[in-house]
Amino acid sequence: MTQSVHIPWGKGSLNIDLPTKWRILGELKPKDLSGAIDPMEACARGIMSPIGAERLASRDLSGKKVLVVVDDHSRPTPVAGFLPAVLNELSAAGVSKESVEFLIATGVHRESRPDEVAAKLGSEIMVSYKWTCHNSYESSSIAYLGTTSRGTNVFLNSRLLDADLIVCVGAIEPHLLLGFGGGLKMIIPGCAGAETIGRNHLQGVDPEHFNYVGTHGENSPMRQDLEEGALLLPREIFIVNAAMNEQARPIKFFCGAPITAQREGERFVEDTVRLEVPEQADVVITNSFPMDADLRQSVKCIGNTLYASKPGGIMMGFARSLNGLGEMPLAKKTLPYPVMRTILKVIGKKRVLPLVEKVKKDEPVEEVFIGHFALQMLRRNHISIFSDSHLLPPDVGARMGIARSFTDIPSIIKWAKSKAPSSASVWVFPYGGATYAAFES
Repeated sequence: MTQSVHIPWGKGSLNIDLPTKWRILGELKPKDLSGAIDPMEACARGIMSPIGAERLASRDLSGKKVLVVVDDHSRPTPVAGFLPAVLNELSAAGVSKESVEFLIATGVHRESRPDEVAAKLGSEIMVSYKWTCHNSYESSSIAYLGTTSRGTNVFLNSRLLDADLIVCVGAIEPHLLLGFGGGLKMIIPGCAGAETIGRNHLQGVDPEHFNYVGTHGENSPMRQDLEEGALLLPREIFIVNAAMNEQARPIKFFCGAPITAQREGERFVEDTVRLEVPEQADVVITNSFPMDADLRQSVKCIGNTLYASKPGGIMMGFARSLNGLGEMPLAKKTLPYPVMRTILKVIGKKRVLPLVEKVKKDEPVEEVFIGHFALQMLRRNHISIFSDSHLLPPDVGARMGIARSFTDIPSIIKWAKSKAPSSASVWVFPYGGATYAAFES
């Protein structure tokens, strides 16, 4: 006898049969905001009433160069569905079509393919406007602007300096190091040099608070650093940020001054997707939907819901990973999973970072923070990953060095059952990629 739970999986669902003695505490979902909302109209309303900034259409921007920065293929933000509202607002301010350029904020991700840019901007806009993808490693297109008070050297795409106005188009969602995305994150790391990105991410490397998901901006070291760095740009930045529901559909827009509007947006998102956990469970089943682009995005569902699990409990991440690994680094050599977890338990959380820095001495600094975050999770919990994507290596868990990986459901359940109590308590997060767990001890 078994009991089943169902989670979204592509256009359908995935059925997971659990042992009958396991106690399902509940399926935690965000507030129901699934009502019919026209993204174009919602965006237009947001732009008409900007937060902390003068409306664009009320200005005379004729002759001004505008750079529109949009998030890349790894993000589910349906920009094409509301981008015309942004262009209409710029046109009303006197901005000519020839004066608008798009920059895809890829950070250290790979360059977006033409078909991905067409999906992001809309085919008609893609062929009608000039666009380019940011390259964090292309020194000839990157300018140095200064150093933050936290020691981050700020290198940004030089196209930002060529513009009179920068409009950042993206989304506000839970983020493991920032607390929430959106705002000036489109500039750093989105349009920054690799060194800047790596050093900024290390602001979140803290053995006591390595997971900042749900943290407000003023309490996130990484956000404070990136905002200081982005504001070294001597240009006005105007944001158009969507708050989305669990289906990655925009439900409200926060537009205007990049810090003021982002903070208001994060409070709205917190109220929508923060899921209170009255008790921690032995097992957490968490689904990457709607962050299914690749493994790097998909496994965020584990970090988002980590604190719903007891220390030593089992995290089961269902990571669809449509485009394979993405930019997820795989270690050249790793210790067996049980050996690695034993070592981490012995050395304690404060010595994890020195271990990572030693092992990754000659690796990009970006890999240091990823390694630290991953090992802190493994030190705390048993980690497993399920994906039926044929684009992932079958031994991806072993090659990551932090997880056991599975391609069929009975196998991952069998593994979890061997680690959990016979009457294990279970939380289920069907939308773990878009929600996060909050537990007050």
